[in-house]
Amino acid sequence: MQIKILAISKKTQAWVREAESDFYSRVKNFAELKIELIAPLDENALGVEKARRSEGEKLLEKIHRDEFVIACERGGLQLSSEKFAVRIGELRDDSRKIVFVIGGSNGLDPAILARSDLQVSFSDFTFPHELFRVILLEQIYRTFMILNNRKYHK
Repeated sequence: MQIKILAISKKTQAWVREAESDFYSRVKNFAELKIELIAPLDENALGVEKARRSEGEKLLEKIHRDEFVIACERGGLQLSSEKFAVRIGELRDDSRKIVFVIGGSNGLDPAILARSDLQVSFSDFTFPHELFRVILLEQIYRTFMILNNRKYHK
């Protein structure tokens, strides 16, 4: 299974790199994982809408036609870890490539939401982008533990 995470993000702090590395090494036993970061644009110079639209265009360039796109969106569907695992398991069984998309500080451009196959919200809380990437990676790992009947997820 191939999983890609596309994120609008500034330079990654050391603690995030360490956490990402840890979960990356765990997930690689179950899936090919790739993380691509795209630098945020200056909303002060461009304006919020233009910056979000340009970030959306950069994200769309990285998405292939055959990929199942999951937009991480505040207003998206909230799933339990088990239901999330079932959905990822279905995509795995259908040999689908998955792309998770994380927007910048102003959210995702409507073009990304229109391209997405599923929009999920991990909480009503707002998280720093770096922390959210770690949370997403942990949930991806938890998904594989659930799908493989391992104890980690309890």
